[in-house]
This record gives sequence, C-alpha cells and structure tokens, in this order.
Amino acid sequence: MKNRPRSFSRLVPLLVALAALTGLIVAVASADATTATSPPIEPLTPSENAGVQASAEPLAVTFTCPAFAAEEGEVIEEPEEEAVEETLEERKERAERELQQIKEEEEGVVFPEEGVVPPVVLREPPVLGGGEEYGVHFSTSFTTDKFGQLGTTGFGEAGEGSSEPIKGSAAQCSSELELPTKPVPAALYEGRIYWQVFRESAFGENGVEVGPVHSFMVFPFIELPELIFREQIFAGYLTKVGFDYEAELGGAVVQLQEWENGAWKTIAEAPGSNGGENAFYVKPKKAGRHVFRPLVLGGAQPQGLESVSKVVRKPTKQRVTSAADDGSYLAASGKEREEWPIEFSVASNGTVLRNLNVEAETTCKGPTKAQDVKLEVPAHLRNAKIAPDGTVFGVTKSAAPEEWTVTLTGSIFQGRFQGELKTSHANCTGYRTIDAVLQKPKKK
Repeated sequence: MKNRPRSFSRLVPLLVALAALTGLIVAVASADATTATSPPIEPLTPSENAGVQASAEPLAVTFTCPAFAAEEGEVIEEPEEEAVEETLEERKERAERELQQIKEEEEGVVFPEEGVVPPVVLREPPVLGGGEEYGVHFSTSFTTDKFGQLGTTGFGEAGEGSSEPIKGSAAQCSSELELPTKPVPAALYEGRIYWQVFRESAFGENGVEVGPVHSFMVFPFIELPELIFREQIFAGYLTKVGFDYEAELGGAVVQLQEWENGAWKTIAEAPGSNGGENAFYVKPKKAGRHVFRPLVLGGAQPQGLESVSKVVRKPTKQRVTSAADDGSYLAASGKEREEWPIEFSVASNGTVLRNLNVEAETTCKGPTKAQDVKLEVPAHLRNAKIAPDGTVFGVTKSAAPEEWTVTLTGSIFQGRFQGELKTSHANCTGYRTIDAVLQKPKKK
C-alpha cells in the first residue's frame, strides 16, 4: 500500500483539535439555552390561599426575580484572513502535490472519507434580563392561554402589574393591583384573585416565560369604624350619631341599626362617603341602655360592624335654657347682620327654636373642578326642640321637585346660639357657621 499524502497526516490532529473545540463551544451554547428557562420564578407573598383585606390602597405581591438569559448573544464575526502571495518555491511545491494526488487517484489509491465538520458559530455571552423584565398578571379566573400565561379577566389593563425591585433584597420584586371601585367600593371587594409572574424572554414561547399560578382570597374590610355619640342623649330629642371610618365608601349605603326585641332594626340610613364620615340624626323614644351598630351595604354580603352600648337619659326638669332665652336672635356681628343676615327665635321657656332663615354658600360640582358652580342658597328650618343641656339638632327637607335637606346642629347658652347649618341637594352642598345673640327689648 502506498503512503498517504503528508498533508493528510497533518490534517488528522488538526481535525481532532477542531472537533474538541467545537464540542466545547456546543457545550457552552447548551448551557446558555438551559439558563434561558432557569432559574425558576418563585411567588413569595401572599402565600397560597391566604386571606387579604380589601382596600382602596393597592394590594401587593412579592416574588423572586433573579437575573436570567433574555436573548442570545450576538454572533462573533471571524476576521477574514489576508491573502498572502505565494513565493516561487511554494507554488512549485503546491504543483508537485497536486500532480502526485492526481497520479495516485489514477492508480486507484483509496483514501478514507474525511468527516464533515459543521461550521462553528461563535456568540457573545447572552443578554441578561433583570427585575424590570418581570411582570404579573392578576385575574379572577384560573384560565391560561395556549402558552400557559394567565389572563387579566375581571381587571382588564389594571390586571397587568409592572415589577419593582425591592431595595436591599436578594433578587426579589413586588407588583401591585388596584381593586376596582365600581360597582362597589374597593373596601367591599370580595373573592379569589389569581396571579402569575412572567418575564420577557426570547427563549420562551410567545416571547415570555411564566411562573406557577397562585391565588389569595380578598375579604371586605372597613378600617377603624367608630360610632360617635354626644355625651348626653335624651329620650324624645333628636341627636346626632357620627360614623367615622378609614375607608372610601362612595357608592355604598351605610345604616345605623338598633337592637330591639331580639333583632337589628334600621333607624337611619345615608349614602356612603369617600371622606370617611357620615352623620345620622335619630330620636330615641325610650330612656335606658340602647345597643347600636353600623351596617354597610353594597358588597356581596352586608357588613355588620362592632356594636356599641349607649345610655339614653330621661329628660329632667332641670334645664340649661329658660324663658330668659326666649326672643329674637340676630347675627352677633354687625357686619354679618347686613351682609349675611341670620334670623330665628326661641320660645316656650327656652325649649323650641323656630323659623330659622339664613343663606348658605353652596357649591354644585360640575364634570371638572373648573366647572363647579357657587351660589347662595336660602335655607329655612321651621322648628327644632332644644334639649335640657341646651343642644339643638334639626333636620328638614323641602318639597319636590328640588328636594333640599337642611341640617342644624348647635347649642344655646345664656342667650347665645353657636352652631352650623348644612344644605344638600343632588351634587350640591352648602355650609354656614352661625353665631347669633338674643336681642334685648329696646327701652321706651
């Protein structure tokens, strides 16, 4: 057998080295592909099936958000080798090799087939993604699309939460969901919410990689509800009961209930407020210990809040006011008498306030604040009983079609009344402070 060309013998170790290098590159490329779907995404808080209080403030979830391979690195272009001109001696050697190869082929010398070495593609390290490439989908449904990604059913665009890295943490992020405020206030929201973390990645189907679907339960929560009573309440006299809370209840209905004959009975009702307070005006019929509670309507279930016990006193003959307080009252300020007159009278030995007439500065809200309308609205209260301690509460409603509600709160002491008056109608509210004094009869 004739010897193989020397060029072939030199080519074998070169091919072996090239194959080894190719294997290393392939191994590196495989490692990059693996990291494109790892490390895993792990939800942290709230835990699965945890109970979460409803709130107008955004609900937060936390999760791991480690760095990951988001895109393949760019292809490294190998520089082209510069052509080197052969010397006369090199051209002669190449010609001799070619002639020898042709001669051996004619004589039938068979060389082993050389393996085909695939082209090697060299790439730069992959592009890494961080916390900003993560996000969260919130949904009221467990349903996912064909790529395994959760939708945003029930929340729409609000269900697409962005990711915020948590400062000082080891690759942890948070995202927030604002609960809807319609058809019920956020504080009354109730139900299961599903959430799933995802990250934008060229290695994932549809351009994303997703984590597991978790869920938590949201239950209605009204923070710091409190019923506020006057120090003294008298049977047969109108009194004010305040209801304060740290929640936005616009769109709901709030009620004041009293425990009577083994059941709760609604004694007053008002629309919920986003200002965190309501006022009820009630007239207890009997003296003794009474039990009251606020009730909030509008969610899936009525929310009965903590009850409060209050003593209602029997009216006594001893009073702060007397016949000395009877007569006509005008504004204490002379300037106010001319510009903003106040007129009413006290009668029946200091027990009744009658015929209050004032004007209240009223604001009717428009579609925008710039379109609000301010006007002076006349307010009239026919009469209001004066309690033994001098307090006065009065509520009246004008006849339709424009039904205005007028509310008076204040007190009388030694011929001076101090208090406030409120008016309301549709989207209009008015307010007026009142400081009035008894007019002494003129000497003849």
